[in-house]
Amino acid sequence: MNTAFVPVPRTGMRASRQKGFSLIELMVVVAIIGILAMIALPQYQRFSAKAKLASALAEIAGGKVGVESLLAEGSDVTSAASIGLPVSSSRCEWITVTSDATDGATSIACVLKSDATFGTGSMTLDRDSEGVWLCKSDVQDQSLLPQSCQA
Repeated sequence: MNTAFVPVPRTGMRASRQKGFSLIELMVVVAIIGILAMIALPQYQRFSAKAKLASALAEIAGGKVGVESLLAEGSDVTSAASIGLPVSSSRCEWITVTSDATDGATSIACVLKSDATFGTGSMTLDRDSEGVWLCKSDVQDQSLLPQSCQA
């Protein structure tokens, strides 16, 4: 005897299909995104500030070659333009160069454009009479500075 079970469709009971997301599922997703944003946003701001400060240092570091060239020729460093630097840049409000003609000590300073994370400040590359360059900055949070500028 071959009896096969064949289901008979019922017309009164249909399986309801869910379309879309429930409110609780959407609330969980919004909460997860909020928690991730709360953690990620301060880290992004910090990373952005570090990148801006590194960029400012890179903008004035190119002037070191110009200073060394002028000193090797026996010329005086008179301005930012004389060493190939602009008066201002994308990260520096203005760039100034001071030099002592007697011993070759030179300073290249960048007054930083104001930023919400690190505020205002300056970054300076100082060359002593022996030709050693040192980076200094008066930015409040020293941990944002490139390694070569941290005190």
